[in-house]
Amino acid sequence: MKNKTLQESARVMLHAKHLPYYFWAEAMNTTCHVHNRVTLRSGTTTTLYEIWKERKPIVRYFHVFGSKCYILAGREHITKMDPKSDDGIFLGYSKNNRAYRVFNTISKSVIESINVVIYDAFIEKVPDVETDVETYVQETNAPTQVNEPETEKEETEQDEHDHMSTSKGPSIKVRKNHPQDLIIGSLDQGITTRRSNEVISNSCFMSKLELKNVKEALTDEFWIDAMQEELNQFKRSELWDLVPRPEGMNVMGTKCIYKNKFDENGTMTRNKARLVAQCYTQVDGLDFDETFALVARLESIRLLLGVACILKFKLFQMDVKSVFLNGYLNEEVYVEQPKGFLDLSFPNHVYKLKKALYGLKQAPRAWFERLTVSCQPRL
Repeated sequence: MKNKTLQESARVMLHAKHLPYYFWAEAMNTTCHVHNRVTLRSGTTTTLYEIWKERKPIVRYFHVFGSKCYILAGREHITKMDPKSDDGIFLGYSKNNRAYRVFNTISKSVIESINVVIYDAFIEKVPDVETDVETYVQETNAPTQVNEPETEKEETEQDEHDHMSTSKGPSIKVRKNHPQDLIIGSLDQGITTRRSNEVISNSCFMSKLELKNVKEALTDEFWIDAMQEELNQFKRSELWDLVPRPEGMNVMGTKCIYKNKFDENGTMTRNKARLVAQCYTQVDGLDFDETFALVARLESIRLLLGVACILKFKLFQMDVKSVFLNGYLNEEVYVEQPKGFLDLSFPNHVYKLKKALYGLKQAPRAWFERLTVSCQPRL
Protein backbone atom coordinates (compact mmCIF):
# COMPACT_ATOMS: atom_id res chain seq x y z
CA MET A 1 0.00 0.00 0.00
CA LYS A 2 2.76 2.46 0.87
CA ASN A 3 4.62 1.60 -2.34
CA LYS A 4 1.51 2.42 -4.38
CA THR A 5 1.11 5.73 -2.56
CA LEU A 6 4.71 6.73 -3.33
CA GLN A 7 4.34 5.65 -6.96
CA GLU A 8 1.16 7.67 -7.44
CA SER A 9 2.75 10.75 -5.86
CA ALA A 10 5.86 10.47 -8.05
CA ARG A 11 3.71 10.10 -11.16
CA VAL A 12 1.74 13.24 -10.31
CA MET A 13 4.95 15.19 -9.65
CA LEU A 14 6.41 14.25 -13.05
CA HIS A 15 3.27 15.02 -15.06
CA ALA A 16 2.49 18.24 -13.21
CA LYS A 17 5.74 19.80 -14.42
CA HIS A 18 5.93 17.91 -17.76
CA LEU A 19 9.22 16.28 -16.85
CA PRO A 20 10.61 13.23 -18.69
CA TYR A 21 10.35 9.77 -17.17
CA TYR A 22 14.08 9.38 -16.52
CA PHE A 23 13.62 11.66 -13.50
CA TRP A 24 11.46 8.99 -11.83
CA ALA A 25 14.16 8.07 -9.30
CA GLU A 26 14.48 11.70 -8.17
CA ALA A 27 10.70 11.93 -7.91
CA MET A 28 10.51 8.77 -5.80
CA ASN A 29 13.24 9.96 -3.42
CA THR A 30 11.54 13.33 -3.00
CA THR A 31 8.18 11.68 -2.43
CA CYS A 32 9.63 9.40 0.25
CA HIS A 33 11.40 12.37 1.87
CA VAL A 34 8.17 14.38 2.05
CA HIS A 35 5.89 11.53 3.17
CA ASN A 36 8.15 10.64 6.08
CA ARG A 37 7.77 14.19 7.40
CA VAL A 38 4.07 14.87 6.78
CA THR A 39 2.34 11.47 7.09
CA LEU A 40 0.77 10.89 10.51
CA ARG A 41 0.78 7.48 12.09
CA SER A 42 -2.70 5.96 12.33
CA GLY A 43 -4.41 6.88 15.58
CA THR A 44 -1.71 9.39 16.64
CA THR A 45 -0.66 12.98 15.96
CA THR A 46 3.02 12.20 15.33
CA THR A 47 4.77 11.73 12.02
CA LEU A 48 7.02 8.89 11.03
CA TYR A 49 10.06 11.18 11.24
CA GLU A 50 9.13 12.21 14.79
CA ILE A 51 8.87 8.56 15.88
CA TRP A 52 12.29 7.76 14.47
CA LYS A 53 14.19 10.94 15.44
CA GLU A 54 12.18 11.89 18.55
CA ARG A 55 11.78 15.46 17.39
CA LYS A 56 9.33 17.28 15.16
CA PRO A 57 10.40 17.72 11.52
CA ILE A 58 11.05 21.10 9.93
CA VAL A 59 9.22 21.52 6.62
CA ARG A 60 9.75 25.19 5.83
CA TYR A 61 12.45 24.30 3.32
CA PHE A 62 10.03 22.30 1.15
CA HIS A 63 9.63 23.35 -2.49
CA VAL A 64 7.56 22.19 -5.43
CA PHE A 65 9.21 19.37 -7.34
CA GLY A 66 10.22 20.36 -10.88
CA SER A 67 10.17 24.11 -10.26
CA LYS A 68 12.52 26.45 -12.04
CA CYS A 69 15.61 27.42 -10.06
CA TYR A 70 18.87 29.33 -10.42
CA ILE A 71 22.17 27.80 -9.33
CA LEU A 72 25.24 29.83 -8.43
CA ALA A 73 27.67 29.28 -11.30
CA GLY A 74 30.83 27.43 -10.29
CA ARG A 75 32.42 27.41 -13.74
CA GLU A 76 35.95 28.57 -14.34
CA HIS A 77 36.91 31.48 -16.58
CA ILE A 78 33.76 33.54 -16.02
CA THR A 79 34.05 36.97 -17.62
CA LYS A 80 32.65 40.18 -16.23
CA MET A 81 29.48 40.08 -18.35
CA ASP A 82 28.70 36.37 -17.98
CA PRO A 83 25.71 35.43 -15.80
CA LYS A 84 26.53 34.40 -12.25
CA SER A 85 23.89 31.67 -12.16
CA ASP A 86 22.76 28.72 -14.28
CA ASP A 87 19.19 27.70 -15.03
CA GLY A 88 18.09 24.51 -13.37
CA ILE A 89 15.20 22.27 -12.34
CA PHE A 90 14.54 21.45 -8.69
CA LEU A 91 14.59 17.66 -8.14
CA GLY A 92 14.62 17.18 -4.39
CA TYR A 93 16.79 17.16 -1.30
CA SER A 94 20.18 15.72 -0.41
CA LYS A 95 20.36 12.74 1.92
CA ASN A 96 23.55 13.76 3.73
CA ASN A 97 23.38 17.54 4.09
CA ARG A 98 21.14 20.58 3.66
CA ALA A 99 21.81 20.96 -0.07
CA TYR A 100 19.22 20.69 -2.84
CA ARG A 101 19.35 18.28 -5.75
CA VAL A 102 18.94 20.18 -9.02
CA PHE A 103 19.33 19.49 -12.71
CA ASN A 104 21.81 21.97 -14.21
CA THR A 105 20.82 22.76 -17.78
CA ILE A 106 24.30 24.07 -18.59
CA SER A 107 26.34 21.05 -17.48
CA LYS A 108 23.48 18.61 -18.30
CA SER A 109 23.87 16.83 -14.96
CA VAL A 110 22.19 16.41 -11.57
CA ILE A 111 24.18 18.14 -8.83
CA GLU A 112 23.78 19.01 -5.16
CA SER A 113 24.15 22.65 -4.16
CA ILE A 114 23.04 24.88 -1.31
CA ASN A 115 23.40 28.07 -3.38
CA VAL A 116 20.04 27.69 -5.12
CA VAL A 117 17.14 30.11 -5.57
CA ILE A 118 13.87 28.26 -6.31
CA TYR A 119 10.75 29.84 -7.83
CA ASP A 120 7.98 27.36 -7.12
CA ALA A 121 5.09 29.78 -6.58
CA PHE A 122 5.38 31.93 -9.69
CA ILE A 123 6.25 29.53 -12.53
CA GLU A 124 3.97 26.55 -12.98
CA LYS A 125 6.00 24.90 -15.73
CA VAL A 126 9.73 24.51 -16.16
CA PRO A 127 11.18 26.37 -19.17
CA ASP A 128 12.27 24.56 -22.26
CA VAL A 129 15.98 23.84 -22.16
CA GLU A 130 18.38 22.59 -24.80
CA THR A 131 18.38 19.05 -23.52
CA ASP A 132 16.28 15.91 -23.80
CA VAL A 133 13.71 17.74 -21.64
CA GLU A 134 13.02 20.13 -24.52
CA THR A 135 12.52 17.27 -26.95
CA TYR A 136 10.21 15.52 -24.51
CA VAL A 137 8.09 18.61 -23.89
CA GLN A 138 7.79 19.34 -27.60
CA GLU A 139 6.80 15.78 -28.40
CA THR A 140 4.21 15.52 -25.62
CA ASN A 141 2.68 18.95 -26.33
CA ALA A 142 2.75 18.69 -30.12
CA PRO A 143 -0.81 18.67 -31.61
CA THR A 144 -1.90 15.73 -33.70
CA GLN A 145 -1.68 16.62 -37.38
CA VAL A 146 -4.41 15.43 -39.76
CA ASN A 147 -3.83 15.31 -43.51
CA GLU A 148 -6.12 17.80 -45.21
CA PRO A 149 -6.88 18.17 -48.88
CA GLU A 150 -4.70 20.66 -50.72
CA THR A 151 -7.59 22.98 -51.47
CA GLU A 152 -8.76 23.14 -47.86
CA LYS A 153 -5.18 23.67 -46.66
CA GLU A 154 -4.63 26.57 -49.06
CA GLU A 155 -7.97 28.15 -48.04
CA THR A 156 -7.04 27.81 -44.36
CA GLU A 157 -3.65 29.45 -44.88
CA GLN A 158 -5.23 32.25 -46.89
CA ASP A 159 -7.83 32.86 -44.16
CA GLU A 160 -5.11 32.93 -41.47
CA HIS A 161 -3.04 35.36 -43.55
CA ASP A 162 -6.01 37.66 -44.05
CA HIS A 163 -6.85 37.49 -40.34
CA MET A 164 -3.30 38.36 -39.32
CA SER A 165 -3.10 41.25 -41.79
CA THR A 166 -6.40 42.73 -40.56
CA SER A 167 -5.60 42.26 -36.86
CA LYS A 168 -2.19 43.90 -37.08
CA GLY A 169 -3.55 47.03 -38.76
CA PRO A 170 -2.28 48.68 -41.93
CA SER A 171 1.05 47.45 -43.20
CA ILE A 172 3.94 49.89 -43.27
CA LYS A 173 6.18 47.76 -45.45
CA VAL A 174 7.31 49.54 -48.63
CA ARG A 175 7.11 47.13 -51.49
CA LYS A 176 8.46 49.52 -54.10
CA ASN A 177 12.22 49.50 -54.65
CA HIS A 178 14.01 52.62 -53.44
CA PRO A 179 16.04 54.43 -56.13
CA GLN A 180 19.67 53.43 -55.82
CA ASP A 181 20.93 56.91 -56.70
CA LEU A 182 19.36 58.21 -53.45
CA ILE A 183 21.09 55.62 -51.24
CA ILE A 184 24.03 57.06 -49.27
CA GLY A 185 26.90 54.66 -48.66
CA SER A 186 27.36 51.03 -49.57
CA LEU A 187 24.52 48.50 -49.41
CA ASP A 188 26.84 45.77 -48.14
CA GLN A 189 28.04 47.84 -45.18
CA GLY A 190 24.72 47.88 -43.32
CA ILE A 191 23.53 50.44 -40.78
CA THR A 192 26.30 52.12 -38.78
CA THR A 193 25.60 54.70 -36.09
CA ARG A 194 27.96 57.51 -35.25
CA ARG A 195 28.97 55.91 -31.92
CA SER A 196 29.66 52.49 -33.43
CA ASN A 197 31.55 54.16 -36.28
CA GLU A 198 33.93 55.79 -33.79
CA VAL A 199 34.50 52.46 -32.04
CA ILE A 200 35.21 50.70 -35.32
CA SER A 201 37.57 53.41 -36.57
CA ASN A 202 39.57 53.45 -33.33
CA SER A 203 39.79 49.68 -32.77
CA CYS A 204 42.01 46.99 -34.24
CA PHE A 205 41.51 43.38 -35.09
CA MET A 206 41.80 41.08 -32.10
CA SER A 207 40.70 37.71 -30.82
CA LYS A 208 37.48 37.45 -28.80
CA LEU A 209 38.34 34.06 -27.28
CA GLU A 210 40.05 33.65 -23.91
CA LEU A 211 42.27 30.60 -24.29
CA LYS A 212 43.31 28.17 -21.57
CA ASN A 213 46.71 26.87 -22.66
CA VAL A 214 49.72 27.80 -24.74
CA LYS A 215 49.03 25.17 -27.39
CA GLU A 216 45.81 26.93 -28.39
CA ALA A 217 47.38 30.39 -28.17
CA LEU A 218 50.22 29.52 -30.53
CA THR A 219 47.66 28.87 -33.28
CA ASP A 220 46.20 32.40 -33.01
CA GLU A 221 48.24 35.27 -34.40
CA PHE A 222 46.55 37.85 -32.15
CA TRP A 223 47.47 36.02 -28.95
CA ILE A 224 51.00 35.47 -30.27
CA ASP A 225 51.32 39.25 -30.64
CA ALA A 226 49.98 39.72 -27.10
CA MET A 227 52.55 37.27 -25.67
CA GLN A 228 55.34 38.92 -27.65
CA GLU A 229 54.29 42.30 -26.28
CA GLU A 230 54.54 40.91 -22.73
CA LEU A 231 58.04 39.56 -23.38
CA ASN A 232 59.10 42.88 -24.92
CA GLN A 233 57.94 44.58 -21.73
CA PHE A 234 60.21 42.23 -19.76
CA LYS A 235 63.11 43.15 -22.02
CA ARG A 236 62.56 46.88 -21.59
CA SER A 237 62.32 46.49 -17.82
CA GLU A 238 65.50 44.33 -17.73
CA LEU A 239 63.58 41.76 -15.76
CA TRP A 240 65.83 38.72 -16.23
CA ASP A 241 69.04 37.32 -17.66
CA LEU A 242 69.41 34.09 -19.62
CA VAL A 243 71.92 31.91 -17.73
CA PRO A 244 72.91 28.22 -17.72
CA ARG A 245 70.79 25.98 -15.55
CA PRO A 246 72.24 26.07 -11.99
CA GLU A 247 72.80 22.92 -9.96
CA GLY A 248 71.06 22.55 -6.62
CA MET A 249 68.70 25.47 -7.21
CA ASN A 250 64.95 25.40 -7.59
CA VAL A 251 63.76 26.34 -11.07
CA MET A 252 60.10 27.33 -11.27
CA GLY A 253 57.84 26.92 -14.25
CA THR A 254 55.87 29.70 -15.89
CA LYS A 255 52.32 29.97 -17.15
CA CYS A 256 50.65 32.47 -19.45
CA ILE A 257 47.19 33.80 -18.54
CA TYR A 258 45.03 35.15 -21.36
CA LYS A 259 42.42 37.84 -20.71
CA ASN A 260 40.40 40.22 -22.89
CA LYS A 261 40.37 43.82 -21.65
CA PHE A 262 37.19 45.92 -21.88
CA ASP A 263 36.54 49.63 -21.50
CA GLU A 264 33.79 51.27 -19.43
CA ASN A 265 31.29 50.77 -22.28
CA GLY A 266 31.88 47.01 -22.43
CA THR A 267 33.81 47.20 -25.71
CA MET A 268 36.81 44.91 -25.98
CA THR A 269 39.95 46.98 -26.41
CA ARG A 270 42.86 44.55 -26.49
CA ASN A 271 44.15 41.06 -25.77
CA LYS A 272 46.29 40.82 -22.64
CA ALA A 273 48.69 37.92 -22.08
CA ARG A 274 50.40 37.91 -18.67
CA LEU A 275 53.27 35.60 -17.83
CA VAL A 276 53.20 34.48 -14.19
CA ALA A 277 55.44 32.26 -12.11
CA GLN A 278 54.14 29.01 -10.63
CA CYS A 279 54.72 30.01 -7.03
CA TYR A 280 53.53 26.69 -5.58
CA THR A 281 56.98 25.29 -6.44
CA GLN A 282 58.85 27.90 -4.39
CA VAL A 283 60.88 26.68 -1.41
CA ASP A 284 60.84 28.66 1.82
CA GLY A 285 64.33 29.86 2.72
CA LEU A 286 65.74 29.04 -0.71
CA ASP A 287 64.10 31.35 -3.21
CA PHE A 288 61.90 33.44 -0.89
CA ASP A 289 62.04 34.60 2.72
CA GLU A 290 59.63 37.27 3.95
CA THR A 291 56.41 37.93 2.07
CA PHE A 292 54.64 40.50 4.27
CA ALA A 293 53.70 43.76 2.56
CA LEU A 294 51.60 46.66 3.87
CA VAL A 295 48.22 47.24 2.24
CA ALA A 296 46.16 50.44 2.35
CA ARG A 297 43.19 50.08 4.69
CA LEU A 298 39.74 50.92 3.42
CA GLU A 299 39.30 53.39 6.27
CA SER A 300 42.36 55.33 5.07
CA ILE A 301 40.93 55.58 1.56
CA ARG A 302 37.61 56.82 2.93
CA LEU A 303 39.40 59.41 5.07
CA LEU A 304 41.38 60.61 2.05
CA LEU A 305 38.25 60.99 -0.06
CA GLY A 306 36.44 62.78 2.77
CA VAL A 307 39.26 65.30 3.25
CA ALA A 308 39.45 65.83 -0.52
CA CYS A 309 35.71 66.61 -0.65
CA ILE A 310 35.85 69.05 2.26
CA LEU A 311 38.96 70.91 1.05
CA LYS A 312 38.01 70.55 -2.64
CA PHE A 313 41.19 68.77 -3.60
CA LYS A 314 41.55 67.33 -7.06
CA LEU A 315 42.51 63.63 -6.94
CA PHE A 316 44.23 61.74 -9.75
CA GLN A 317 44.48 57.99 -10.16
CA MET A 318 47.80 56.62 -11.39
CA ASP A 319 47.92 53.19 -12.97
CA VAL A 320 51.44 51.75 -13.06
CA LYS A 321 51.69 49.32 -15.94
CA SER A 322 53.19 45.98 -14.88
CA VAL A 323 53.68 47.36 -11.37
CA PHE A 324 55.27 44.25 -9.83
CA LEU A 325 57.98 44.24 -12.50
CA ASN A 326 59.57 47.25 -10.80
CA GLY A 327 60.45 45.54 -7.52
CA TYR A 328 64.03 44.26 -7.05
CA LEU A 329 64.61 40.78 -5.65
CA ASN A 330 67.05 39.98 -2.84
CA GLU A 331 66.97 36.21 -3.47
CA GLU A 332 68.19 34.10 -6.37
CA VAL A 333 65.11 33.07 -8.30
CA TYR A 334 65.17 31.05 -11.53
CA VAL A 335 62.31 30.33 -13.92
CA GLU A 336 61.97 28.22 -17.03
CA GLN A 337 61.81 29.75 -20.47
CA PRO A 338 58.21 30.41 -21.59
CA LYS A 339 56.69 27.62 -23.64
CA GLY A 340 56.65 28.46 -27.32
CA PHE A 341 59.32 31.17 -26.92
CA LEU A 342 62.48 29.16 -26.29
CA ASP A 343 65.84 30.57 -27.24
CA LEU A 344 66.95 28.28 -30.08
CA SER A 345 70.63 28.99 -29.36
CA PHE A 346 70.30 28.02 -25.66
CA PRO A 347 67.21 25.81 -25.27
CA ASN A 348 68.40 24.37 -21.91
CA HIS A 349 69.15 27.74 -20.29
CA VAL A 350 66.89 29.33 -17.67
CA TYR A 351 66.12 32.89 -16.71
CA LYS A 352 67.53 34.44 -13.53
CA LEU A 353 65.14 37.09 -12.23
CA LYS A 354 66.53 40.48 -11.29
CA LYS A 355 63.08 41.93 -10.57
CA ALA A 356 59.84 40.50 -9.30
CA LEU A 357 57.51 38.57 -11.57
CA TYR A 358 53.78 38.21 -11.16
CA GLY A 359 52.98 35.12 -9.13
CA LEU A 360 56.03 35.21 -6.86
CA LYS A 361 55.32 35.08 -3.13
CA GLN A 362 57.64 38.02 -2.47
CA ALA A 363 56.40 40.18 -5.39
CA PRO A 364 54.14 42.49 -3.28
CA ARG A 365 56.89 43.00 -0.68
CA ALA A 366 59.49 43.76 -3.35
CA TRP A 367 57.26 46.42 -4.89
CA PHE A 368 56.50 47.95 -1.49
CA GLU A 369 60.22 48.22 -0.69
CA ARG A 370 60.90 49.84 -4.07
CA LEU A 371 58.05 52.30 -3.52
CA THR A 372 59.27 53.07 0.02
CA VAL A 373 62.81 53.82 -1.14
CA SER A 374 61.56 56.00 -3.99
CA CYS A 375 59.31 58.05 -1.70
CA GLN A 376 61.91 58.76 1.01
CA PRO A 377 62.84 62.47 1.22
CA ARG A 378 66.30 63.42 0.08
CA LEU A 379 68.41 65.31 2.62
